Order: sequence, then C-alpha cells, then structure tokens
Amino acid sequence: MGFSQKQKDAFAGSTGRVNIWDGSVRSGKTYTWTLLMLALVAAYKGTAAIVITGKNRDSIYRNVFEPIETLAIFIPVKKYVVYRQGAAKATIFGRHVHIIGANDAGAESKIRGMTIGLAFADEITLLHPAFFKQLLSRLSKSYSKLFCTTNPDSQNHWLRKDYLVRVPGCMHYDTKTQPEDQLADWTYWHFTMDDNPSLTEGYKSNLRKEYTGMWYLRFIQGLWVAAEGAIYQMWDEAKHVVHPEDMPIMRQIIALGIDYGTTHPTTGILLGIGDDNRLYAVDEWAPGRLTNNALTADLKEWLTRHDYPTWIYYDPAAASFGLQLHEDGIRRIDKANNDVLDGIRTVASLLDNGNLLISSQCKNLIDEIPGYRWDEKAAERGIDKPIKEGDDFCDALRYSVYSSRYLWSRSITA
Repeated sequence: MGFSQKQKDAFAGSTGRVNIWDGSVRSGKTYTWTLLMLALVAAYKGTAAIVITGKNRDSIYRNVFEPIETLAIFIPVKKYVVYRQGAAKATIFGRHVHIIGANDAGAESKIRGMTIGLAFADEITLLHPAFFKQLLSRLSKSYSKLFCTTNPDSQNHWLRKDYLVRVPGCMHYDTKTQPEDQLADWTYWHFTMDDNPSLTEGYKSNLRKEYTGMWYLRFIQGLWVAAEGAIYQMWDEAKHVVHPEDMPIMRQIIALGIDYGTTHPTTGILLGIGDDNRLYAVDEWAPGRLTNNALTADLKEWLTRHDYPTWIYYDPAAASFGLQLHEDGIRRIDKANNDVLDGIRTVASLLDNGNLLISSQCKNLIDEIPGYRWDEKAAERGIDKPIKEGDDFCDALRYSVYSSRYLWSRSITA
C-alpha cells in the first residue's frame, strides 16, 4: 500500500523549526512520523544531541520502537535500530539517541543544559508544559528541529492556547495574532483516518462505533474540544438497567473492582460476561466506612453469595488495604489499572453500544451515574478530569471494566 497525499506532503514539508502533526486515531501520522524520524537520523550530520521523548519510556517503546521491530515495512532498517525497553538511550544508524519520559514538572531537568539538534516528541499533549518550554530552549543550533505527533485534546490545552493559535496556516490560527507573536517557522499538519490508505472502509466504520461523545469528536473527527457536562451522556436508565431475573446466565464472573475510601465509603462492582456476549454489572458491594480488618471480613461474606471473580482489582492507592486482602487470604487480587481517561472512555463506549448493562441491584451506582460530571474548572485549564464527588461506585465500575479488558475484549466490542 502506498502513501496518501497528506502523508507525502507532511513528510516532505515538515521543514520548520517545530513541526506538529495532529489528528484522529489510525490516521497514519505516527507511522509516517517514524519513517521521517529514521530518515532524518540516518542523514544527520550535526553534533548536537538527538532526543526522542514521550509520556514515558514504555509508551515511547510501544508507539515508536515496537512497530519498527514488528512491521514489515521496517525490516530493511530494523537491524540499524537498537533499543531495550525502558533504557535511557537507543542507537539508531550508529548514533546515540536519548529516550526521555516527560509527563511531570521534574522532567525538564532531564534536558537542562543539553544542546539538541533533532527532537522527536510522541503524544506531545501528554508532555508537561515546563518540559516543552525547556525543549524549545534547547533547540539552539541553526539546524535544530522538533517533530511532534498528537491526538487532539481540550480546546483549552496549553499546546493549542499557547502555540497552535500562533501558527499561520494552522486550523487553530488566531487571525488577531500580532506579526511579532506569530510562529512563522513552525509547520502544522492535520490528519484524518481518510489520510491512511491502509484502512478499509469497514475498519473505519467499526472504529467510529468504538468512540462516543468527546472521544468521538477528538479521536475520530480530530477536533479539539473541552470535556464538559455529564461524562456518560448516553446514560438511559430504561435502556441500561436490567432486573436480575431478566439477565442471562453469566458465562464468567470476571472481575470485582474496589474503590477504597478513608474519608469516603469503600465500594465494589462485580462484573460478569453474559451468554449474550455483553458485560453486566451484576451486583455492588457497599460496606461503608470500616477498618481494613472489618472490610475484608465483610468482603469474604459478600463473596459467598456469588461465583468467585477471576480477578479482584483494588484501588492502586490503597496499599494497606491490598496488604490486608493478601494477609486475610483473599485470592486472585491485583492493583486496578487507574488510567482514568482511558477507563472512562471504555465504559462510555460500552454503554453507548449497549454492551454494558447494570443490574438493578446496583442501586448506588445507578444513582451516581447521572451526576458523574467533568470538572469544568479543570477544563478551563485544559485538564480532563471528573469532579471528585459522588464518584465512588463509578470508580469501582471503571476499575472492574478497564482492568479486566483483556478477559472480555475478544468477544465484546468497546
């Protein structure tokens, strides 16, 4: 499969000091950006450092180096790329390349004092703004260049508010920008799924069904929109709540997600896969505020009423509770995956396509969902996060659904 015109144009036309590629998922931007990175490193004649940065080294490996190791198009160059996952340096065409995770304020110290000739930033909206500012200041050679990729984020995100609105020709450009404030030596390229010639129409149609609400606007349409209002806007109690007697036989009880509370109640949501290949929140555990000893005793008794879950996922911030579970002989326990936004997106998609239903026994969860909302004050700062109030059962649902996704994702579409 050849390249689209957008891929060719971005590859050849990214000649600015800073070059930003944004757009929908599966639009071919990261793939093309990786090819450009390899070509530029291979041809590099400068003496300043080469840097690849991203959220963390694991995400850099997953998005950059793993495709080089596994995709057929990279076979001719794979032997020239040497990297061990988690390492601080890679060797690409014989050149040392610094690999830097940059999602917190302290990350900027990792490049302080460096002179950088080539920099490549994956998922730039996930980088800390202090790191990005420091990175720009390190591009101090006449030949220094930065190449970035990202999916859209909030319209109030620092990248858009502080930079993209000042790039002439960018879809976000503010025409009131004074000439002295313009970033005329930056280039901007916007991708959609239609810019990836390897995708079939059927695949694109299926992908569109997997996103809803804010995530559809950002990841499918490629728009920069704020998180606002109800998180689960598709919630319809008449559609999503089912009485236990109307539920199918559970093929497997796959997870119990537990949100641990010290100043708020500890909660749990039990998740099963029905014979109809849909997920069900079968029941909720609502012990209230108890000591760790009392919680595990109550949990043991509650679990006797159900088939034992394949895994029990507990709040990763609750180390003492996790230890208590282990000491009291609770089996198959693990820390929950607390990737909040991906977890919410997964639950939202399942609710939207009817593949997640809630038992009427989950009364507290049913009461919480309509009031589960985005924090509008945080959104004004370009930050996506829920209001931390009345969210205990919603968090437990997210833990059970997202942490167990490897158990259900082959048979159920999120």
